Amino acid sequence: MKIIVLKNYNLLTLFSILAPFAIIVGSAVANFFLLLTIITFLFTDDKNYKYFYKIDKFSKILALFFIYILVTSFFVENNFYSSKKAFFYLKFFFFFIALKICVEKKINFFDIFLKFFLPIFLIVLLDGLIQAAFQVNSVGIIQVSSRVSGFFGDEWILGAFVYHLSPVALLSVLFYKNISNLFKNIFLFIIICLSILTIYVSGERTIFFISIIYFISIASFIFFIKKKIFIFYFILFIIFFISLFPSDRMFKSFDFKGEKNLKTYSTYSVYKDLYSTAYKMFLDKKLFGTGVQSFRINCLDKKFNTNKFGCSTHPHNYYFQVLGENGIIGFLIFLSIIIFLLKDFVFLFLKWLKNKKNYKDLGLIIILINIIISFTPIVPTGNIYSSVTGLFIFFKLAIYFGLKLKKLD
Repeated sequence: MKIIVLKNYNLLTLFSILAPFAIIVGSAVANFFLLLTIITFLFTDDKNYKYFYKIDKFSKILALFFIYILVTSFFVENNFYSSKKAFFYLKFFFFFIALKICVEKKINFFDIFLKFFLPIFLIVLLDGLIQAAFQVNSVGIIQVSSRVSGFFGDEWILGAFVYHLSPVALLSVLFYKNISNLFKNIFLFIIICLSILTIYVSGERTIFFISIIYFISIASFIFFIKKKIFIFYFILFIIFFISLFPSDRMFKSFDFKGEKNLKTYSTYSVYKDLYSTAYKMFLDKKLFGTGVQSFRINCLDKKFNTNKFGCSTHPHNYYFQVLGENGIIGFLIFLSIIIFLLKDFVFLFLKWLKNKKNYKDLGLIIILINIIISFTPIVPTGNIYSSVTGLFIFFKLAIYFGLKLKKLD
């Protein structure tokens, strides 16, 4: 039987970029394009399957983590549930490899993003701002709380969507050759400002505060010649906007009242209880943990549950989640991934200092800082094993390592 070989990375590029953008429609559609990316990758070149086992050092660490969580999930208490979750999580490793090779080999990957997907990204930004201003977005979705969701409706992920995809949007402009540096800097500035404003009105506190750090950091690299002036005006712009449109959700809702009584609780109490529950799970199964996505089940057990807020779908912190669900061995493998990225950043920064006009190094810094800040240990996070979070994480990792291997003119 003859295997059809496409010998063209255009389709693969479109499907791979569509995967995170399809989250706008729903996670099921996003997963469909993710699987389509993997299948298309195998048919793009009849030798592509080799990339799944002929892998670099980082991919080996990543593969070890995936294999570890899959194998250990068969030996936990809720083994069917955890092994099923771990098995389906494997799709992100194959997606990572497929997209990484696509970025490396596809000459105009970022041009395709700029022409077809940057307009969509900008529409998402403007739509969120429209909903914030008029309490209804461009397609009639009504704002029902102090938070803005835009096209995402009852899913409060607008801020996360913007934060995670903004570096790729910036890279598409940075690598575009048909505009002058002046207009390029103007477009980069506009994307940064619109992104931070949209994240602000989304009401996602953690994303907003880490995005402030992120955008100020990358602005220091992008506009390094006049970075002091830029950062001053950028901070002034943010303060001015926040003064005009103060957000109770962002700055005044750290305390809340219980539903059944008038007692006031703090968000600190919530996260403290969740982290304590995850830590108790770790103490019970120190070596291998309680299994992937087991927090939502085990937190119902009085042996683990901590106080009033000790149970949820996940502990809202990547590190506590991996520690509790995958044990000390899984945690150390996970930590080695973070250390690898930090080491990469140090070498990249030192290299950039020697040649500040190298656009490839600048692009790598822009996306790597975003990835590293996403893994800040002390901040609340999403569920690391969810489809949406996994897609954002491995989409960015694939683009970073693909760009790292890519030869630019």
